Amino acid sequence: MKKFLLLPVLAAFLLASPTALAATKTVSITNAGFVPNSITIDAGDSITWTNSDAKNHQLTSKNAFTSPSLKPGETYTFQFKADGHYSVEDTLVKNQKMTVTVAKAAAPVGSPSLTANKPKVIFGGAVVLSGKLPVAKAGEKVMLRAEVLTRTGTKQTSSVAEVLSTASGAFTFTTAPSAQTTYTVSWQANPATPTTSSPVTVNVAPRIGIGILKKVGRYVTFSTKATSTIPYAGKSVYVQRRNSLGRWVSLKRVVLKSSTIATRATVRIPRGLSSIRILMPQTQVGVGYVTGASRVILIRL
Repeated sequence: MKKFLLLPVLAAFLLASPTALAATKTVSITNAGFVPNSITIDAGDSITWTNSDAKNHQLTSKNAFTSPSLKPGETYTFQFKADGHYSVEDTLVKNQKMTVTVAKAAAPVGSPSLTANKPKVIFGGAVVLSGKLPVAKAGEKVMLRAEVLTRTGTKQTSSVAEVLSTASGAFTFTTAPSAQTTYTVSWQANPATPTTSSPVTVNVAPRIGIGILKKVGRYVTFSTKATSTIPYAGKSVYVQRRNSLGRWVSLKRVVLKSSTIATRATVRIPRGLSSIRILMPQTQVGVGYVTGASRVILIRL
């Protein structure tokens, strides 16, 4: 009799846990390319790449991940928490790439919904998180929880805020993530157990400043500074100019001297109108952050 009682308990667990059915799919890296070179998964699922070739390969996906160099036979696994389309490239093999389509995971039945007004913010900027309860009722308590990726690579979870729902069951939070943060909301309809929304991840880019200090002929001296919770002294940024094809071309690599005082950089600019920005690439931003870029300024010489 006891073994039959376990079945409804297991079914209830699967419905209550949004990650209980998370899956892992596999991709082979061969001499001819990725097999398969296009794959669709649900948010929360993972992909494991296996180097089936005789040479090393390294994977990268903009604003998502960069794997270590994979020797023959080695694997790399990444969990895709946010929905969207991802292009995965092999940094060691030119034009070898694949696409990953991540479908938004459906929230468990009876759970609140949650969405963010933007997937990425600049450090210090705010994101608006909104959702709706499965019941149209005012005064229901909704708790926002945040899982922050720290500079050491660990995840720190905390309760951020609590709001009351409106008459339609809607709720809104405004918060400023300090680094990559995954948000969920929980709601308890008495006397039922709490239900939790599907997770929403918001990426954070460091704040990159740019200013013009002086112009002498075709030489322009800029000031720049990068700001986040990570000290950036000794890290590199690039002064870039947009060329006639619309692509950003690096003019100079600049090593930041301080995390609080702007660093000077002098570059030679072609005559005419130039669009200039400062870029901090993924390799320099640190754990918990994505590639950062300053505002674009126009210079006419």
